[in-house]
Order: sequence, then C-alpha cells, then structure tokens
Amino acid sequence: MRTKATALVMLFFLSLLVPMAPAVQAQEVEDVVILDTAINPANNHTYHLLSESSWTVAAEVAKGLDGFLVTVDDEAENQWLFDTFASFDNQSRHLWTGLYDSDNDGAYRWHNGAPFYYRNWGADQPSASDDEGYVHIASTNMGNIMPGTWNDLENDPQYFPVYGVVEVGPGADYSLRFADDGDRIEIDHTDALNITESLSLSAWIHPFNQDGIQFISMKGDYGWGMYLNGGTLAYASEYSLSQHPTANTTVPADQWTHVEIDVIQGVGGQFRINGLAAGEIIAEQALIPAGDFGSNDCFTSGDDCDELYIGSMGAGCECNYFQGMLDNITVGTNLSSIGSEVTWVSNWTFPEGEGMLTNDDINNANGTIYGADWVMPDGTIVAQVIQLYNNEEVNGITGQAGDNLLFFAELDEMTKMAYFNLYPTEFKDEEITIDVYFGNNRIPSSWDNDGSIEAFWGYAWEQISWPDAGGWWVLLVPQTDIADYAMTVSWEVADPPPSEDDMTKLNNGIPVTGQTIDVGRQADFEDRVLYYYVDVEENLSSLTVSTYAGSGNIDIGLSWGTVPDPFDFWFIEEPFATDDSEDNNPNQGKIVYDSGQGNNQDATLYDVEPGRYYVTAYTYQRAIDFTIVATMTFAPDNTAPEDAVELTPGVAYGPLTGYDGLDQYFKIQVPTGTERLEVDLSEGYGEATMFMRLEQFPTSGEFDLQSSTPGAGDKIGFNDPTPGTWYILLTTEDVFANILITASFEDRYIWTYDGTPIELFNGEEINGLEAPAGESLLFFVELENPGSYLEVNTYGGQGKLQLEGSGSVIDFDFGGFFPEDDGFAEGRQGRPMDGLTTSEVQVDSFGDGTEHTLFINMPANGRFDITLTVFDEISDVSIIAVWEDSQMPPIDPIDPDEDETIEIFCEDQARDVFEATDANGNGVIEEREFDDDGVSFDNIDLNDDGEIEFREALQEICSCENEILIIASQLSPFGEGLTLKEFSQLDLKNAYDTKGIDLNKDGFLDAEELEIISLVCETTFDAFDGDGDGVPDKDDAFPEDPDESKDTDGDGVGDNADLAPSVANDLIYGSIGLVGFIVLTLLVLFGVGALRGPQSSSSTNEWEEMKQQDIASQMLGMEEANPMTTQPSASVDELYGQNMPTGGAEVFSQQPTLVTSVPSMDVFTDLLESNEAPSTAPPQQLMGMLDATGAEVLEYPAGSGTMWTRSSPTEGWHQR
Repeated sequence: MRTKATALVMLFFLSLLVPMAPAVQAQEVEDVVILDTAINPANNHTYHLLSESSWTVAAEVAKGLDGFLVTVDDEAENQWLFDTFASFDNQSRHLWTGLYDSDNDGAYRWHNGAPFYYRNWGADQPSASDDEGYVHIASTNMGNIMPGTWNDLENDPQYFPVYGVVEVGPGADYSLRFADDGDRIEIDHTDALNITESLSLSAWIHPFNQDGIQFISMKGDYGWGMYLNGGTLAYASEYSLSQHPTANTTVPADQWTHVEIDVIQGVGGQFRINGLAAGEIIAEQALIPAGDFGSNDCFTSGDDCDELYIGSMGAGCECNYFQGMLDNITVGTNLSSIGSEVTWVSNWTFPEGEGMLTNDDINNANGTIYGADWVMPDGTIVAQVIQLYNNEEVNGITGQAGDNLLFFAELDEMTKMAYFNLYPTEFKDEEITIDVYFGNNRIPSSWDNDGSIEAFWGYAWEQISWPDAGGWWVLLVPQTDIADYAMTVSWEVADPPPSEDDMTKLNNGIPVTGQTIDVGRQADFEDRVLYYYVDVEENLSSLTVSTYAGSGNIDIGLSWGTVPDPFDFWFIEEPFATDDSEDNNPNQGKIVYDSGQGNNQDATLYDVEPGRYYVTAYTYQRAIDFTIVATMTFAPDNTAPEDAVELTPGVAYGPLTGYDGLDQYFKIQVPTGTERLEVDLSEGYGEATMFMRLEQFPTSGEFDLQSSTPGAGDKIGFNDPTPGTWYILLTTEDVFANILITASFEDRYIWTYDGTPIELFNGEEINGLEAPAGESLLFFVELENPGSYLEVNTYGGQGKLQLEGSGSVIDFDFGGFFPEDDGFAEGRQGRPMDGLTTSEVQVDSFGDGTEHTLFINMPANGRFDITLTVFDEISDVSIIAVWEDSQMPPIDPIDPDEDETIEIFCEDQARDVFEATDANGNGVIEEREFDDDGVSFDNIDLNDDGEIEFREALQEICSCENEILIIASQLSPFGEGLTLKEFSQLDLKNAYDTKGIDLNKDGFLDAEELEIISLVCETTFDAFDGDGDGVPDKDDAFPEDPDESKDTDGDGVGDNADLAPSVANDLIYGSIGLVGFIVLTLLVLFGVGALRGPQSSSSTNEWEEMKQQDIASQMLGMEEANPMTTQPSASVDELYGQNMPTGGAEVFSQQPTLVTSVPSMDVFTDLLESNEAPSTAPPQQLMGMLDATGAEVLEYPAGSGTMWTRSSPTEGWHQR
C-alpha cells in the first residue's frame, strides 16, 4: 500500500507538468491520478481531486492516500467543494462524495463511518432506484437537479464522468461525554499498569467549565493520575491534593485541548498543553504512587481498589467527576528523560461508538462505561436506540440541546391508530422546545422524515391513522437541555371487517338508493350504522363516497383496511359540526370522515392504491331514504410533460383533482401580437400551484412564472407574452378538487396608482402591480371582527419588494388569575386589563423577490395598514389578503394616555409573598412550605439555617432585577411610561442611573426599557444593612444611623461623634469635673493669700514652687498613693479622703493632696482569656475526609462539633 501511495504521489507531480487530456472512464486503481490538491481553510483538511472513475475505485484510491471519499459536514463545506473542484481547469466535473447506501437501501452512511447528518439533495432526490446507491455533487443542471446539490447514481455511470474527492484523515471518531455525577469508566488492573520509575499521561479533553476539581484519570486508591483544579492541569503525586504539582496555564472550557504530563521518579517532570511546556515538576514532587493507599472505604470493603478510573477521582473517593468530553487517553512509561520517546502501555480511543464497554487499543483490557454518553467530537450524541412497547412508559429521558435521542416501535399489521405522547414528569416553568421526527422503516432526521411536530414547553402529542406496519422510529432533538422526561407510544389494531353478507358493494358511479337508518335514541351504536365496500383495481387520483337526497342526518366514514368506527374515533359530534368543514384531509392517513347537517356528505381519499375500501354510514338520530354512490377519479393522462394537454383559449378544462406528488401538465400556443396572457384556476377547493415556462417543461425548481395565491384560485397574468408554446405545471403539496383551468388572451392591463391607500377585500386579489424602485404602495384592510389570522401575499411578476403591516392584535389577559413564576401578579397592581385587550404591532413580511408573506396572528377588529416598499422595479405583481373571523366580539380601543400610577413596591410585594408562603405563621418559611421551581431555596436561605427569614426574602425580591420588573409590571403597555422625574421620586431600594436608563432619550421610561435595564442592573440594596452604611446590622452598633457604626468605648456615643472614641464619656466628664474643682480650689487659695497681705519673697517663691510641683505630680500620676478606685461622680470628701477644712490657717498648714488609682490591667487580661479547657488533639494515625481544597478534616471527639485539619498524613492535627 505504501508503494501504491508513493506511485500516486509521483503521478500527482507529473500531473502538474503534463496537461491532462480527456480520457475514457477509468476502471482500475492504477489508472487514477491526482488532478488537484487544496486545503480547506475552514477545517485545515487536505483534499485531492482524482481523475474520473467509478465510486468504488475512487474509494479504494482514497484509502491508499490515507483518507476517505469526502464527508460533507455542512453547507459551507459543500459550497467550498463545489467552488474548488466542480469547474477545475475550466471543465465541468461531477464530484463523488463518500455518501452511499448500496449496502442497505435508504440507510445512508459516509465512507469514513461518520453518521449521516447534513444533506443537500437536489429536487426529487434521492431516487427510489435500487441500483443508484452512490451520491455525487452535480456540477451543472441535470434536469431539475441544480448545480451544487446532490444526486444518487449507480457505481459506474457511463453517460458522464464523475471525479472522486478524497479528504485526507482518519475515519469516524467517537468520544465520551461525562455530564453527571457518577459518569465514569472503570478498567480492571493489568500488569502493564504497574508503573514505578517513569510515567507519561496524555489525553484530549473538552471540559464544559473550569469549576472545582475534575479528574481525567486516576490509578487505584489515591494513585497517579491527572485532573483539573479550577481549570488548571494538575498531577496526582500523593494522597494530599494540596501538595500536588500544577501547571502554570489553565485549560480553556468548551474546546478540545491536548494535555500531557511526564514524570521521572525522584528526578522531575513537565506539564504540556497543546504541545507547549506549561510548567515543571520538581524532584520532591516527582512521585509515582501505586494507588494502594488503603483509604477507609477500600479498607472496610476489602476490595483491591486497583482499577484505572477515567472521568472520576478513583477507588478511594466517589467524587470529583469530570464534566465534559474525553478522548484518546494514553498511559506510558520507560522515559529516559523528559520529553523522550515513550513506551505506551495503554491507549483508550473509544472507537466503538456504542455499548457499555470500550477496549484498550494496546492490550486486551476493557473498561465498563457508567453513565457516560457516546458523542461525536462536536458533542452531537451518537443515538442509542430505545425500543418502545405498546402503552408502556419510558421515563428518565434526559439530554442536552442538540442531542439526537432515538426510539423505535414495531407496529402490527392493521394498526388503525397510533398515539405518541411526550411530557415532563414534573411541571417545568421554563420554555422548552423539542423537535420530534417520525420515520417508517428508516431512521428519521430533520430533512428526511415521515412527519414532524414541535413540542412547546416540553409537551407533544400526535396521532397517526392507519400507519404502515413495521418499524416506526422517533427522533427527539431538544433545542434546550431537558431532564426527566417520559414518553408513551400506544397503538390500536383494527377489528376485521364484517363479512360481505353484512355489507353492500358500491360500484363506480352507480348510486345505491333507498338507504335508511331509523332507530330510537336509546338504540345501540351498532344499530345506527350501515356498512359498504368498494373494490379498487387500479391506481386512482381519488375515491369519493357521497350521500345525498332523503331526509334526516347521515354522516359517513371511508377507510382502507376495515370499516371506520366513528364511535371509537376522537370526533366532533354533529351538533358542533359545520357544513363547510374540510374533513377530507389526506394527511389523516387512509381514513376520512365527513359530517354535517343533512344528508349531503362527501368523503374523499386521494392517491388511492388498489385494494378494498370500506364505508360506514351512521347517524346519531335518523336518516331516511338517502342515496350513496362511489366515484372513482382515475389518474390523469397528462402526468408526463410530453403528454401535456393543450388548452383552447377561453375554454375551461376540468374538473381537475390533485394531491401531493401528482403533477399535471398543460400547454397553450401564444400567437404573435398577443397583448396579455392569463391562466386562471376557478371553482373547486384545496390548495394548488401553477408554474409556467416558455418552450420548456417547467418544474417546481425551474420555471419562468409561478402562482402563489392561497387556496385553489391561482392566476398568472402578464402583458406582452413571448409568442410560442407556454407549458403549465399544475401541482400541490396538499390536495385540490373540482377546479377548472382556463387560458385566455386579454387586452393589455395598465396599472395606475395615485397614492391613495387601496382597500383589500378578503380573498380578492389585485393583479398587475407596477412601480419603480424606491416607491411605496399603500393598502389596508378593515376587519369588522377580531380575526383568527390575517395573511397578505404578493407573488408573480418580476422585481424585489417588502411588506410591512401595522395595526392592533388581540392580547389575552386573565385578571391576575395566573401568577407569574416568581409569584408576582402581572399588570398594574396585578393585571388591570379584563379578559381581552389590544396592542399595537408592526410586522415585516418574509420571502424573496416578489413572493412575500405577511402574517398576523389574532388581528383585532379595525384597520390594518399595509405598505409595499419597492427595492427593485416591480411589474405584473399580484397581492391578496385573506383572513378568517374569530368567535370573539369586537374590542373597544384603549386610551393610550391613561395615567401611570405606581402603588406596589418591592418591600410591599415581599411582605405579601412572605405572609402567603408562611403557611404556619411562625415568622419563617420552611423548606416544606417553599414551592417555587424557578428559585432555589438554598439561594434565598443566605445563612444556611434551613429557614428563610423575612430579610432573606426581602433581599431576593428587592434585588434590582425584581424591583425594576415590579415597577414595569404596573406600567400600561399603551402609555409613554414614567417621566425621569417621576422615576427618581419613587421609593426604590436600589440606586439607578436615571438618565442612563432612558434608552431612547425621550424623557420617559416605559415597560420595555425597564425590562431591558433589569437584565444589566446591579443590586445595591442590602436587607441586612438597614441604614445603608455598608456595615451589616449584626456588626453595626447603630443599625438605624447611617453616620455611625462603631462604639469603641461602649458609652452609647458613636465613634464619629465621640470626643474620645477610646475613653468612656462618663470618665471624661468626671475628669473634667475634677480638674474644674482643682482649678476652683486654687483660685480660692490665691484669693485667701491675697487677703492675708504680702509675704516675704522667699516664702512666696517656696510656696509657689512647692505648689506647682505638687499639682504637677498629682496630675501626672507620679505620686505614690494607696490603691483606691475613683468613680467619676465622687464627692470632694471622697477625693481627699477627709472633709474639707474650714479654717484658713488649717488649710495652709497642710498640703492639698489628690490621690488617684489606675485600675489594674489584669481584669482585662482575664476577660480575654477563654474559659474553655484546651481540647486534646486526635491521634496522628486517625484519618479524616478530604475537603474541596484537598486538606484532611476530622471531627474529634465524635459528635463534639470540634473540627481538626491537616494537609498531610505526616503532619499532626490542629484545631480548625
């Protein structure tokens, strides 16, 4: 194979030198050469364009080039392939892809084994031919197959060459997704995993997040392994996680990353991320633990605990699970140095793609998968099929957005009704959408199915009448994450039909008269029916059974297989039926009913195959002398383009019947000088579409003109038709019946417009619209009553346009009967509107060119304005408006200028919600009283005490988001909102930038602006900080004073206002009083001295000096004194230790002495000392549990509440 590949590469270089000449179809591998090579910048894959060959030869060459025939993953890759190779060397080339179904018709798969998801089939492809099992990309038009689309061919087509495209790379790659706790792989120990001297670990990882500790792999019980710690790659080198070495670079979330760790025992190691060094492992941390630690669980259980774990921590701890996808995990040894060649001993690439076992690519080991899901590298789940049994519930259905969840059931022959039901096991108060696809005897997809429905809010229900027997597949594709869903599929097998003796045969076109059912009201159901049958011997366009004449009321049912049973059918009884009900819907399957007042009923089946069909005529009252007849409409002769029926100008042709899949062709010869050609469908009912093309057969993909009028009344008209043969294709994706087709030559139609709005009437089209680019045409509709819908369509002609509609639609309101998910009632003070109201809307159309649709659901009565804006000049465009009245009465308009009044604020709301939830009235909300799936109890219970106090509820409800939404809910949808001044004056808990939230700068804040602000605002309110000073009330000495929070000296005065924050004010005031007394005493002494007369200078100086020294000593506390405690309010006697003397001589004969003691600091030391005796540390051999940081934690003694911790078993315990 290497020799062959080398030869092919040489041929490639030769091909660059020698121009390639057209060659005959190559049939041998040796004949194939490489014509071109290109690299797709989107995926960096290399692609080779091969010379022409069969598909199988090209596939063999692809493998020789270490690749496969191309796998087309998406539209962008398909377009790149077409642009790069389909016209290489200015030659049109059809391109082989790797898609084929030759092994199993209809079960397509790619050459590399990848699941078949993306598709780009051409019109009417793939074909039903058994020998066309290989798919190519068309380079040119192939009939109705457009360039760039796919077509299936035989292996070796002889009518044109096809060129293989090789995509170099491996085959289908599967990964495993670990999403839930418990998801892991356990691998039994082998001798190859006895690694001691050197270790090399690597893996491809795709973490969903960077949260916590997530183990990629671990050996045994606290053995070697690698993991992420907060997104950082780490190596498990010993028991304590806190001692593990880590990389210096984090691993990004939500993308694939290659991680490697090399370790040489006692020498060192290295981390590598995507091939780049990401940190070193020092020699002291370069350990390779065997994984035989002997943790409590392993010791108690007696297990060996020597398994290799992938996706979890290991045998010693059921914890720290990986959250993401893993692939290609390898274990090696025999490193001579860091980064040197490795001997790989274990490699896990997960090639199986299904099952609960995965195998080691190197040795015979296998691993058991617990919970992890098989996925493709992009995260798309590889569907694991679950069989459904009749009326048995399948529960526990869980998946992520975009997953493919596959189920199947085997339906019995003669199953008359199948029911599908999908629902959550618990009510979900969030919007959940799930796409559901059905397929018979094949796996369905979004592009290839036998029916589909969409589950809104997670609920879906469907019924299928007369489903084909065999395998039915159900594919669920959730658009949002789902959990704990359940599904049931049930089916009913029909009873065999009555014997021919109990039925009447109906022959084509022959009425059976004199039919009567005349029984009393108390008669059994079986007495209220008459049975008939019709034998169909060839394919029919339609089979109709009709009743008419007579009196009373008869209803009929027509079905294949057995007689219809109207009394066992979910069916609206006759009092509620209408004469114009359209029950003839082929989408109901092989059964149809028609009911209504009187005896005139028609039940029709379309695209009827040969077989016996059964009719039940029944009544709830009586039916006298009615007639019944069967009418067969045979397949038309003009189903092939070459058999087109030529129409005579001005003469109607018909009646015509059609159904999905039936094409009918017509033609009209247009002579020179014809001013206008019109082709018109009239009469009849259903849905029909026409395509026209000059001189060529039209298809739904290739045409010159198309009609798009809703219903069966289509019309194509245009001026100055080119002379020649115009072909007409009449088709439908539904059904139509009893229509007439007329081609006519008319006078030239000239469109004029004066700018006045034109009224559109229900179902009446206006043709021939013309306008230059940049002009706008104005239309309007007037609805007398609210409508179920209003639809405006433009079609035909040429140009480019856009529709815009403006008017009022119905809004439903239930007066606060349904509370919002958060417990708040909507509207102003709940909901101010009663029942029904209206709101103004503007709606844009969707479509392309001149074919646009403007759809309004539930339009209100009144005027709806439609503006047609022209982008490119339009001509011969038609416009039509269609609506259906609802049963609702007209609604009076609401005054948009009503005043805005805000009466409910978040604290009011919080009190109401708290009182309503606190069922037992004990002042707290317990978890059993809490019933709100939208909010977690733990998120509100901020102190984790198992109860919600009012402040905790207030904190949640008065968050800025909820506070703003409470205000917004009280604003009228019709008013301008609050002025900025009004908003600033509201008593709001949080701070808001008033000007900044006026998004449209109109000076008002409406509900829409407030709802937007609620998404980006920041909560400043703190329910636990009553005065808003930033200090929680529990730590705030003055919880109601925003200027004070501390009282250091405990005197009742805040530090900010305190003269001396560290000294009690009483002491200060006492000291001031004492000083004041001393000063007063001195003044008195000075006064007495002055009265006694002058003294000698010596005597005076000595006194002054002695007095000053004494006072200074006393004030500075330098004088020794007997211990005593002085109260701030002590009397003068107490301060001096004796009564104040009254005689002046006695006063001067003794020195005034103030004795003051400072309290001993021992009392404060005693207060700081703990009264508890020190606890005794646990024995070192006791083992604890690991916390999230990797430290070991132990409660000792047991039940004491005293917690001890250590970071390593070699350390002693210390109290936490």
